[in-house]
Amino acid sequence: MKSIFQQALGEKFNQLHPEIQKKFGISSQDKIMILGQGRMTEIRGTPLLLRPFLHIGSKDHLIFAERGKNIPFTLENYAYADEQGREVISYIRRFFFPYAIRGLDAAMYYDEEKQMIVDELGKSASLSSVLDVDVTKEGGILIHSHEMNVKNSYKINGPLTSLYEHYDEQEQAFRIHVHVEHPILGTILMYEGLVHIEFLPMTYSYIPERGIL
Repeated sequence: MKSIFQQALGEKFNQLHPEIQKKFGISSQDKIMILGQGRMTEIRGTPLLLRPFLHIGSKDHLIFAERGKNIPFTLENYAYADEQGREVISYIRRFFFPYAIRGLDAAMYYDEEKQMIVDELGKSASLSSVLDVDVTKEGGILIHSHEMNVKNSYKINGPLTSLYEHYDEQEQAFRIHVHVEHPILGTILMYEGLVHIEFLPMTYSYIPERGIL
């Protein structure tokens, strides 16, 4: 079984750095999970007066209002096949601020009809977007979101996300840069940092609730 990123990239997948291939190449057949730990050098974005409104999305792990530097971070990836037989990988991110722990959760699957990855956002999967995936000259992975939808029913003029990730040979870790931008409000959230990962055995009892998250 190919991972969703192998399906989306095709032959281009082989152009990724070997460590990026390992990280983005896991599938349900591997029966493993990824645990990542690191720090975000900086988390910024959203004008100060608008940040209180972001608390609305924090309960669903869609967005959060806290900002800062040198923030501890964890990532969990679970790859499995859902009830429809689709290959799925969940992303569970936690940011450990001094007075709060905030989350960004998502689940991705490959849409055969669109021939693209669909990203379902938040614990409730209330929002979704379609992802373009590409490979950089350095063997990193580049992901852009577009077509933000509410429950796959109608499109909204929502924020779009760009993710760039590459492997740092010297640190033997992954450098991540994420930028969430609204067409009118500008940068909603930007974070970047260094993450070390390990691969661990997984059983389906470890997959968080909601099946996907």
